[in-house]
Amino acid sequence: MLRLAMAILRARPSSFAGLATALLLAIAVITLFGSLIATAIGGDGGSRLGVIGGAFGEIAMLMALFVVANTLSFSVRQQARDLALLRTSGATPVQVKRLVRCQMLLVTLFVSPPAWVLGSWGARWFLTELVARGIAPAGAAVSWSPWPPLIGTAATLVVGVGATKIAARRAVRGRPSEALARTAEEGRLGWLRGIAGLLVLAGAVPMVMLTLGQPVEKSAQAALLGSLILMIAVGLLGPLLTRLAMVLLGLPFRLAGARHRGDAGGALAADNLRGQAHRLSSAVVPIALLVGLSTTFAAVTGTLQQVAPPGAYAESDIWLRGVELAMLAGFGSVTTVNTLVSLTASRRREYALLALTGATRWQLMRMLGAEATLTAMVGVLLGVLVAAPTSMAFAVAATGGWLPTVPLQTYGPLVLGTVALTVLTILCTGTRATSEPAATAVGTA
Repeated sequence: MLRLAMAILRARPSSFAGLATALLLAIAVITLFGSLIATAIGGDGGSRLGVIGGAFGEIAMLMALFVVANTLSFSVRQQARDLALLRTSGATPVQVKRLVRCQMLLVTLFVSPPAWVLGSWGARWFLTELVARGIAPAGAAVSWSPWPPLIGTAATLVVGVGATKIAARRAVRGRPSEALARTAEEGRLGWLRGIAGLLVLAGAVPMVMLTLGQPVEKSAQAALLGSLILMIAVGLLGPLLTRLAMVLLGLPFRLAGARHRGDAGGALAADNLRGQAHRLSSAVVPIALLVGLSTTFAAVTGTLQQVAPPGAYAESDIWLRGVELAMLAGFGSVTTVNTLVSLTASRRREYALLALTGATRWQLMRMLGAEATLTAMVGVLLGVLVAAPTSMAFAVAATGGWLPTVPLQTYGPLVLGTVALTVLTILCTGTRATSEPAATAVGTA
């Protein structure tokens, strides 16, 4: 299976580009913060460096591993038909699972060396900035250790093995013909995934309560962890939540379609996306991740600035929060672009069939524009819902009131940037996907 996995990677490298990027960033982030923690343990960076490496690194590393798990699951789902065809040609479930694991192993090993270099450089740059701002002692330098890079690769592999094992279950369950038939099904939320999502959602309740009862600084960290737990629940319950949000947000588009006698691309987009909630949830979850964590960060930072005495919340603290927010936004942007590009490009045959039944390219682009807008709206809505419980709990802990302070000059560009990223990615990919003659696209898809 190792040889077959290598052949697939060589034949379709672009299909694994997003996965490679997510794995590279995850290993680099763990290497970065692991190097800072190792430096603090060695006594070269001061006690606060260990706190920064642990507290800030904790969120960043958990975020990185969540993105890896989500991207791996999406990658396996994108190969569902190919894996089902392997089953019909005689491959056993064990062989299919081994193939998926080999793919993940090869990509991880391929990106590890550049990730180590990137993470080590990032640790040196970060510590230099901390020294320049007086957060770390003058002359502090990163102590080299082989353990942070190795732990980064090992942790990513462990998460990857778990994610691929869960994602491959659907492709190998039942007889080969049933596995192939399941690849055409959309929008079903498996009972195991649904129960897991509800359990994770229930597990977020103690974290919200913990946020309420902690001192301000610890409450801020608990709020961020709580948002990440809620984000995992959204990832598991994505198809159900997406369908509900689509019914609500898609209503104006369907009304516009009725007013224009069904000619509006928005109505077609709303009905199309509502009927394919599972596919849409793969696009919505990264957007919700980006918006949810950005909202929590903006709320925590804004509220801290409001309640801190004059001069207590220093520029260095604002800079630290900004760096972490930029890092998380980068992760969210990478996984969002990767998912949207893959999903939109994989629908070439669908666009071609619509063209053959009479749809013009302008109508297809209108449909894509409406889909992109709806996808962004659903992602923003779920992201805000993810951020609301922990942000409000933190506001109670910090100010005694339920409403956090969210600086619009920071939050506005984040949300608008997310919407613009979503719409532009779908439209640009859709333009390329619809450029091929319809008859050719149907024949080759």
